[in-house]
Amino acid sequence: MSILRNKVRVGLGITVAAMSFAALPASAATSAVTGAQQPASKQVNIGVLTGLGVGAAAGGPIGAMVGIIAGAWLGDRYHRQSEVNHALAVDNDNLAKSLRRSEDERHGLANRLDLTTHSLAATQAQRADLDRTVQLSDDIQTDVAFRTADVSINSLQLPALQKIGALAASLPPGAKVRIDGYADPRGPATLNDDLSLRRAEAVALTLEQAGCPQERLVVQAHGSSESTSPRGDLDAYAFDRRVTVRLESAAVARAEAQGEAPPALASRPRRGEAQDGPSNDHST
Repeated sequence: MSILRNKVRVGLGITVAAMSFAALPASAATSAVTGAQQPASKQVNIGVLTGLGVGAAAGGPIGAMVGIIAGAWLGDRYHRQSEVNHALAVDNDNLAKSLRRSEDERHGLANRLDLTTHSLAATQAQRADLDRTVQLSDDIQTDVAFRTADVSINSLQLPALQKIGALAASLPPGAKVRIDGYADPRGPATLNDDLSLRRAEAVALTLEQAGCPQERLVVQAHGSSESTSPRGDLDAYAFDRRVTVRLESAAVARAEAQGEAPPALASRPRRGEAQDGPSNDHST
């Protein structure tokens, strides 16, 4: 009787040992529970060994088998939950990084918008100041002198004209640049009309090359009709041979357009280049 009992115990021991060796990698138990063809995780192995010990102590070989299956199932559930938690943590971390980048980009855009707003406000303030300056002074005017029977601009006068051209380009819309050409009373009136127009066109071309829009230029020729110099006074004639350049604010330009503007004695499409003046000594 004792021999049979010993054989049963030995058989049970061999069975438990075999199950223990099979449970260490827990791949068979995991496959039976989860259907996965992957090596068992640490949590599954711990569950198998724990279930084996508890089951064997509580119910012998049958309890050990039940414990192995239950331990493997619980260990797998714990492992899967750990993987889900880890994936969620990674997703949360990535989302937090993305939110930080978005916030940094938002701050960058806000800073650039502030700079743009300040720049625009500064530009508008400069334009307003410039317009007020032109309005307060009513107009800004300069004269360009010419030699007898000549339409070329003296190189010493070019810098001043270029500055006026750049200034005219920055004026608010509606501002005008009036260019009036004159000649002294010597010579035929028709030649003096033509000469004064070509002088005005030469000045207009210089202003346009300096940046002044062509649509702001108003060119008129007066010939010698407005000369007040005494006959034969050569020094006074020098003041007649001129082109007057005058900047007008939008308000002044509108007022003058609504009133009676000085009539042009000669008017034709502007030439691309100023031509040499007539060689007739009587043309001035």
